[in-house]
Amino acid sequence: MPGPDAIPDLAAAVAEFDQETRDDIALALWMEELDLAAIPAGAATHLADPKNSPAAHGDRMRRFIRYLVDHPVSHSPDYRKVYARLLDVCGDLSPHQAYAIQAGFLGPPAAVGYDMVPAPADLQFPRDHLPKPRSQVGWHFIVGSCWGSDGKEYGVELMFFQTALYPPAVAAGFGLSDDENQTVELQFAISEAGGRHFQAVPVVLAGTSGLVDWQADPFVYRLGRNSIRCHRSGELFPLTIQAWGVDRGTEPHRTLSIDLTFSSGKETLLQGDGGCMPSVDGMGSLYYSIPALRLDPAVSTLRLDGTSVALERGTFWFDHQWGAISGVPASPVLRAANNSSEPAPGGWDWFMAQFDGERQLTVFAPHANARRQFYQQTGEVPPGTMSAAVAGTYMDPDRQTRIIRGTLDVTEWVRADRSPDPARYLVTDTWYPARWAFRFAEGVPDDIADFTMTPIVSEAQSGFFANGAQYAEGAVVLRDAGGSEIGRGFAESVAYADTRRTAHRLAGLDESPGSIEALRTPTLSIADRLANALYVTTHKKELEAIIEASAGLEFFVGS
Repeated sequence: MPGPDAIPDLAAAVAEFDQETRDDIALALWMEELDLAAIPAGAATHLADPKNSPAAHGDRMRRFIRYLVDHPVSHSPDYRKVYARLLDVCGDLSPHQAYAIQAGFLGPPAAVGYDMVPAPADLQFPRDHLPKPRSQVGWHFIVGSCWGSDGKEYGVELMFFQTALYPPAVAAGFGLSDDENQTVELQFAISEAGGRHFQAVPVVLAGTSGLVDWQADPFVYRLGRNSIRCHRSGELFPLTIQAWGVDRGTEPHRTLSIDLTFSSGKETLLQGDGGCMPSVDGMGSLYYSIPALRLDPAVSTLRLDGTSVALERGTFWFDHQWGAISGVPASPVLRAANNSSEPAPGGWDWFMAQFDGERQLTVFAPHANARRQFYQQTGEVPPGTMSAAVAGTYMDPDRQTRIIRGTLDVTEWVRADRSPDPARYLVTDTWYPARWAFRFAEGVPDDIADFTMTPIVSEAQSGFFANGAQYAEGAVVLRDAGGSEIGRGFAESVAYADTRRTAHRLAGLDESPGSIEALRTPTLSIADRLANALYVTTHKKELEAIIEASAGLEFFVGS
């Protein structure tokens, strides 16, 4: 605990924070109201440091925007008008506001300068279990299904979502270490089969707070008191995850927590092409999964509103992904190629399935222009059947993997009519997929080549990222063509809703229609797209060489 002499400095510093920042500190430390005396000594020192002040967060953001103005990127949309408006309205900022501005308004030019994604991946463990503070973004993600002594089934999601707020060289110029340059948010949810879905209010912490830390051996990753923790040097298992949060979208508010230990997992599954998902001219991500995490019932519990449930069994899934996911290619010809036609809508659908008989698969479908009529739908009538190609990986009982391709049909929809904190994250009433039918012509055993996913709750398992983007994600039941249960999985649908007003609110920006329009993502004119297409034609061999050297790109073609 901080000594008495540290409390006055801490109290003065915290008094400058907005209420949301104080709330996030409290929630990260598992308190509904902030108690300064309960803040760990090391964190108290960092919280009181001037570089953690609202003035410092605002000053760094304004300096970065000016840097972007001075470093335009060719063959790409022009963000100068957006940057000029942001400079006019950016004053002191909370960590959450700075993160929301960086993630939602600065665009791809702000992603220049992060570590590039190699090809091949050359993943090594335990090294690559660690967070990657010099990458643009990354996340550690654990989801699955479990059954309690109360006879109920639960779906659980836990994610530490990490963003390096500024490119490492820029951050160093601001006097920030790689660790201080991080913003990490907590995504935590529990679904109760046949009942409700609860999402804890996202918690956002800056690396300058002293409440985000990790160690290498054994691996431990902490966000306040929330943690992902290994117990043995050099080994991932046993692995314990602990999290606590509050869903403020219900009356009364609901508290939720987990303390889960996994005794083992299956072989590491390298996603995409050997872990590249994809790697193209340094852009993309590195990505691996570990299926079939086995819950240890002797030391695993969850709590809803103070009621503790001992868990008797469960199977989970671990993902770690990082890279320059929305970056700008270094090559002018690839930038021109990416900006020579109508841009694809952001978002994706991701699925994992864990079948009876120790078999797993994971597939993915990025959003596409061909399916625009299914996105941002809020009318009285749900969308019709949506079909898409999917690609991914199948792992057999002997831990051998193979690439698979198939199709999915979304045949039912549900409204996202709740929010974990309606005052900050505005309810969208958007239609999200609620039943998926998959078919695989080859690569998957016949008894599971045709199956469906249906959520374990009837309401949308929806939530929000702290940048304002909405998603629906949760546990699903797997059934074969005859309707028999054949396992459990998780389904994720991201960015179906128009959440620009929420993004403005989280960033502390004017929410009026005029402001939203002024900060709309810039696009290229038809003439500029044609000019880019001509540039690609005259640099065709260079582009072909880049594509030839890429890895994992085939997972994104034809989806």
